[in-house]
Amino acid sequence: MTTIERIDKLSNERSRLYRIALESRRGDVELKQRVAKITGELDQLWDLRRRERVGRLDGIDLLVERSYAQIYGDDYRDAVAPAAVEEEGQQIALVA
Repeated sequence: MTTIERIDKLSNERSRLYRIALESRRGDVELKQRVAKITGELDQLWDLRRRERVGRLDGIDLLVERSYAQIYGDDYRDAVAPAAVEEEGQQIALVA
């Protein structure tokens, strides 16, 4: 089970427990303890999820990275290297 799937599962369980507590209008100690445990685990899982995302590109970041590579090349040195000298009759791509 992935981190986000675990987060979804625990979030749904916590919501269900909140509904039970509201409907019963009682202060069930076990229910409160379970909610507290879930909340603590969710905090840890969200931290883990943030760390996972730091090392991975997806969504708009991936699109930007691909566009940059198409324009400037895969390596930063491709962007800072001197432009090619045009041979007579040869067309070269201009980069803005």
